[in-house]
Amino acid sequence: MHTYGVLIAVGIGAGIALAYREGRRQGLDGGRLLDLAFWMTVAGLVASRLAYGLVNAGEFARACTGSDLPPGGAPRGLGAWLADCTRILHVWEGGLVFYGGAIGAGIVAALFARRERWSFWRVGDVFAPALALGHAFGRLGCFAAGCCFGKASAGPWAVAFPSGSVAFDELLSQGAIAPGATLTPPLHPTQLYEAAGELVIFAVLMALRPRWRRRPGALLLTYVALYTALRFAVELFRGDTARLYLAPLTTPHLAAWLGLPATEPVLLSVGQLTSVLLLAAVGIALVRRRRAWRADPAAPPSGADVARA
Repeated sequence: MHTYGVLIAVGIGAGIALAYREGRRQGLDGGRLLDLAFWMTVAGLVASRLAYGLVNAGEFARACTGSDLPPGGAPRGLGAWLADCTRILHVWEGGLVFYGGAIGAGIVAALFARRERWSFWRVGDVFAPALALGHAFGRLGCFAAGCCFGKASAGPWAVAFPSGSVAFDELLSQGAIAPGATLTPPLHPTQLYEAAGELVIFAVLMALRPRWRRRPGALLLTYVALYTALRFAVELFRGDTARLYLAPLTTPHLAAWLGLPATEPVLLSVGQLTSVLLLAAVGIALVRRRRAWRADPAAPPSGADVARA
């Protein structure tokens, strides 16, 4: 039983239970809501793993071809070759890109809502707090696996990951860990930063939910805006170099102010660019939604209204 997988499952279960309860309160059919949650989960896991595979395509290719093996070693057996070439399927070892999963789940939700003649915005409001809660558990799973780790840190809260973790294996392959060492250097626990931020977002959404039930889409847009800001900030401290930098910028003054190594880039990763684009999309969607709210300020909090997105 991998702790990573257990925490992912707990997060999914807690999120679905929360969304089911709120959906029933808003008049959505419980059975169909569970169907939607199932397909969103499947789409989210598949899309997040595919996104991880695309970002780390070179690593998976080297593992399959054996080019990352030490020269002169014993040839691989059939079992080892199959294990290396199917490593992209090893979800339990860590490696899910949240933005990829969110986009996949969002597409399924939009198609499902259209088929059921539900408001996509209403469905999004139902699942927004659930997504924040589930993602917090997921980041705790990342912490257990050692993936999505941070840059080196001298702070008292820094964490050293043991041999066998994703952080240790990646840093060892880069030569950042001396042979024979059993721990990584102290690193920023970026997984815990994001988990704590998601819990704060969850609390904010739960506090706003009763007031905004007559503003379809407000809760969903608030979640996306808050999460993109959180993700952009956390990305500054991320140290897993398998991520792509579109324009790797090293800013020693900013790095020193943040307590980061001066030689490592802080901008602009794929995650940061995605955050900026999503935040811009939120601004555009908010303008359109405000027009809809003004046109129909007394929209009933039922789930039966047809989407006007």
